[in-house]
Amino acid sequence: MAEIMHYPQLQGLRRWMLMTVDAHSLYEQFGFSPLTKPDRTMEISNPNIYIRSTNQ
Repeated sequence: MAEIMHYPQLQGLRRWMLMTVDAHSLYEQFGFSPLTKPDRTMEISNPNIYIRSTNQ
């Protein structure tokens, strides 16, 4: 994570976001915190996007 956070082309980003199931304490060490306004966050999720169709 430290390598990514210090990558030159990523400096100056306004916002960093990530998702984790159980590594909250790890990412808190790098300055991440829960969303301040989660009611403003939305997503489109397609969990099977990388599964090949057998009908092709």
